[in-house]
Amino acid sequence: MSLSQTRLKGKIESVLNDCQQENTDPNASKTLLADRLATAIIEEIKEIQINYTGGLTAPSSGGTVTGAINATIS
Repeated sequence: MSLSQTRLKGKIESVLNDCQQENTDPNASKTLLADRLATAIIEEIKEIQINYTGGLTAPSSGGTVTGAINATIS
């Protein structure tokens, strides 16, 4: 999978809807918002794909790999 603004937006809207239902404890709503937003963002970051296209060279005799990574992130 790759990053999805639509998927993250849906998760944010869901947590905001849940927080709107809280009417007795504002701190609980704030904690819920922070926790669920952090979870949604971390889950989305975990969906990042790094597509390596080249750029690194390994010596045939072994040793340190050199070069610059050429990649795209989606």
